[in-house]
Amino acid sequence: RWKQICSKLEFTNIKCISNDKKFIEFDYCYIKSVNRSYKYISMKTRLHSLPVNEVAASLQILRRFRSFMPITMNVTFDMCKFFTEKRSKMNPMLELFDDVSKKYTNLNHTCPYDHDFVIDKLPTYYLNRHFTNVLPLPPGEYAFHSKWFHKAIERATFMIYG
Repeated sequence: RWKQICSKLEFTNIKCISNDKKFIEFDYCYIKSVNRSYKYISMKTRLHSLPVNEVAASLQILRRFRSFMPITMNVTFDMCKFFTEKRSKMNPMLELFDDVSKKYTNLNHTCPYDHDFVIDKLPTYYLNRHFTNVLPLPPGEYAFHSKWFHKAIERATFMIYG
């Protein structure tokens, strides 16, 4: 007899860190709880050096054991190439980034970026569905870490905990 196991990931905290305030600052970065079942994530950066041509990102999921330990490979990619070339659906992390950037951000275009970066009301259930269906994770505490680079220098870190 087979049993279906379902998991749910509840996002509880978000951290946005600027490593170079002369280059990037966060105007806001939060998880808003509208009611018991609906939360969303919003974030806005202010870029001080426009236009931005060389952008890379590093994405990774971690699981808490005694401390947060990586459970996926660190996926680092050139955002400018990612949006100009055929998008990779082979990697679930890049698939998530592609889906989120199309629907909830202003990042879904080729370089140069001549504006601030915004994530606008990204529902946590959207991420929950991806983390539990596309990447079937067992119950536990998780973190999604992303690092953002310009000209190979780490400029910002974006972390979501659940």
